[in-house]
Formats: sequence, structure tokens, C-alpha cells
Amino acid sequence: MKSSIVKKAEQLYHTGNVQEALHYYASCLWNGEEDSTEPIAEWLGDEKLVAKAGEEAVCAFIAAVIFTIDRCEEPLQKHLWSLCHETFNRITTCKARNETSDRYVAECNLYRHQQEPQKALEVILKGLSQGGTTSRYTFAGLTYLDLEQEENAEKYIALGLASDPGNAAAYNDLGDYYFKKRRWQKAGECYYTVLEAGDYNDCSWAEPSWIFCRFMADADPYELERLVVCAAADIHNERAQELCQMAAFERMTPNVDYLNSSAESIVNAARSMRKNGNTSGVASCATSCQESASSINAARLAIEQICGHPCSFTVTTSTAQTPPLDKTLDDEGIIFWNYLDLNTPIPAVDKPSDFVSSLVGELAATDFSLKAWYEAARECAAKLTREQYHELYGVMVYPPRQKDTQIYAEDWLLRVQFAAVCILSHLSLHELDKICKGQLDWPIIPAFTLAAWLASQDSAYTQWAEKLLHIVQSRISRNNYCFFAYAYACAAYLLPDQTEEYYTQMWQWRQSLMEC
Repeated sequence: MKSSIVKKAEQLYHTGNVQEALHYYASCLWNGEEDSTEPIAEWLGDEKLVAKAGEEAVCAFIAAVIFTIDRCEEPLQKHLWSLCHETFNRITTCKARNETSDRYVAECNLYRHQQEPQKALEVILKGLSQGGTTSRYTFAGLTYLDLEQEENAEKYIALGLASDPGNAAAYNDLGDYYFKKRRWQKAGECYYTVLEAGDYNDCSWAEPSWIFCRFMADADPYELERLVVCAAADIHNERAQELCQMAAFERMTPNVDYLNSSAESIVNAARSMRKNGNTSGVASCATSCQESASSINAARLAIEQICGHPCSFTVTTSTAQTPPLDKTLDDEGIIFWNYLDLNTPIPAVDKPSDFVSSLVGELAATDFSLKAWYEAARECAAKLTREQYHELYGVMVYPPRQKDTQIYAEDWLLRVQFAAVCILSHLSLHELDKICKGQLDWPIIPAFTLAAWLASQDSAYTQWAEKLLHIVQSRISRNNYCFFAYAYACAAYLLPDQTEEYYTQMWQWRQSLMEC
């Protein structure tokens, strides 16, 4: 049975009030007062519709019902799409309009909803060839965005803003595009453009988004406070509430905002000795599978720190890791350790000089921040001669002595390795490649983490970082190495320009590893 709305719309249509019928029915669909699509199919199937209502009213009608068509079952959806295009083809002349009822804008948007951006682009460029309008420029930009042609998207969206400085809504879409790719600076610039234009409705989305991007770009806690204030000032702003939750999660990105401690079994055994006050100086540990060389080194250093003197420490296992921990990917890979057997790695690098050791130690002793350490490492690198570069590898095996014991030895070793890698990166990024192609040991964690972080700061590094992370992922053992896998999941999440599905998968993987 037909609803009263459908009956009224049809009565208007059949009594010659076609424009009024189209407007009335489209408004009811838009406001959720009606959901029947029967009149849409009937009217768009009328070959005389354009003549009866005029091209402006017809284009406005199609523009308004596109979202209703999106919700239809696939066979009906395709039928209605086809009727829309047939109707557009009957329009022989049209006027340019700065709104979505523009003939070329409406058909462009229809193709975009059909997930056919190339056809959408052809339509909107045809419209632009007949005259530029704000809406045509804007939808050309949005369509180029669908095609991930960033430069063209920015060009046309900017042309749209230039033709109407008060209309910057498309910059929210451009900002969202960069936001999803985690390119925070670019996204922030787009949102700020919306704020400068000053439209309240657009700003309610842009303001918290801009603040969040600033927080992600420089990790300034002040920006986080501003985001919270923004959300509190408008409790109905769902975007602000969502970004507050996202910021809380993003603050917990190990190896970037803080260092995640090793969870390997022998390191945990050393921690138990400290907790239980065992200072006998003799310790042994049987493990189910081979442990990394740095974890053995860290446990030994931790026990010496606990006891206050060199100690006896042995590890026992009969099962090797897969892939082997002593093997490099190729000849470029760094060899830190020679393995006498599964449980007895001995250093394959020389002890560093006091100067290099002290230089790395001073950086490692400061409050950890990957950004701050990377910037400070530039000055450290400038103090080294080419002959001293190789000593940075020695520091990762022979860490400098701490001036105090506020940091536990097992955590100090990883901090030293991070500091050394930061300095090495300023000598050559190829040093990070060599570490990731080297033996499977703790130093690969700062190497791939720094690579991913650099990509998050500058997309020019993305392709290199992706390749490096791919190498690492193929090498991490699927058994017994949650520590490495968790650090990898955190670092990989930093890569920009990935799909939403990719970020979701990294997040879910990281959550599962937290339960290891």
C-alpha cells in the first residue's frame, strides 16, 4: 500500500506540478520520512521528464536521491543508476551552477557513488571545458582524490576555494585523505584552511582534526590538552570525542614515545633475581628455544648489576630458532656475534673507544624521545671521523657504563642500541639496511623503528621504509619472539600511505601480541 507521501508526490506529478513533486519527494527521502523508491524509477523512466520539469530541477532531484539509491539492493540499484544516466543523456543544454545540482557535478557524483572515478573524471572535465565553477572545480579535485592523484586534487580544490573563498568544505575531504594515510602535516594544513574560511559546520570537523594532526606531528602534550578542551566544549561533536580516544591510543606507541622492555624468558629471569634479592652471583636458565644474543648479554649485565660484580651465567636450550639467529640475509648484513653453540654467542665486533662509548652513553641517558634523539644524534655524528663509524656497532655489544643505576641494565642495553642507530642513520641510511639484513638480534628493532618513523615524518622515505620492513617481517621467527613481533607491529603502524585495512590489521596484531 502506498504511503501518503508517495500518493501526494504522484498527485503533484500527474497534475503538472512536476518541479514541486520532485522537490517534495526528494526532501522526504533526504529527511528519512519516506523510503519507497517506486516514484524514482517511474519518473526517471519518463522520457519527457526534462521537458516537464527543466534540467535544473531534474539534476537537483538526481543529486538528492543518490544516497537513497546507495541503500537499494544491487539489482534495483543498477537499474536506477542506469535510468539516471539515460536522463542525463536527454539533457542537451544546461546552465552552470555553483552547487551539486549542476548537470556535470551531479553526474560526476553519480559515477563516484558507482565507484567509477575514471568516468566521473571524464564527465567533470567536460563540464570544466564549458566553464569553471566552484562546484565543478571542487568535484574535479575530489575525483582526482578518488584516483589518488594528489597534485591534481590539490590544484582543483584550490581553484574551487579561489573562486569562492568562503567555501572550503572540500579541504576537509582532502584533509581526511591525508589523515587516513597518516601524513599529519599535510592533513593539518588542509584542516587549517577550513578554519581560516570560518564556516561553522565545516569547522566543527576541522578544528579537532587540525589539533589532533598537530599532536601527531610533534607529540606536544599541549595539543592533547587543547583537543580535550575542544571535545569538552562541545559534547555533541562526535569527531572530537573520537579523536580524543584515538589520541589516547596513539600515545601508547612503544619504541617511539617510550621504549618497550624485552619480554624474553632469560631477561625475565634476571628481573626475578632482582625482585627476589638473589645476589649469589651464580645463575642458570633453561629455555624452550634459543634466545637472542642481546638478551643473553642483557641478562648477564643485569645480574652483574644486581650482584655488584662479574658473575657466572649460563643458558641451556637444545632447540634452535627458525630462521637461524646467527645467519645474515646476505653479505651486507652486520655480524655482531660468533656462535660457539646455540647458547654461547661471543662478540664479533671490537670494543669501542671511550670517546665513542661516552658519546652514545650521554644520548642514551637522556629522556627517551625518538624525535629528540634523532635530532640530537646529528650533532653526535658530526663529532665522529670516518674511522670511528664502525665503533658504533661495538657499542651495541659493549654498552657504556651507566653513571647511575636508575635504569636497569637490561633496559639500558636497548636504549644504547637505539642511540647508536640514531647516530648511524645520520652517517648513512644504508647502515639501517645493513642492520636489518644482519643477524636477528635486538639492534634490528631500533633500525626498523627509526625507518618507519622517518617515513611518518616525510613520505619521501616511505618506499625505502616499506622495503626494509618487508625484509624484517620475512625474517622474524613466528615462535617465541613476541618481543620482536610486537616492536614490528608498532613500527609498521607508523608507515604513511597505507590502506585503512592495513592499519586495522597492524592494530589487531599488536593487541594479540600483548597477550603473549
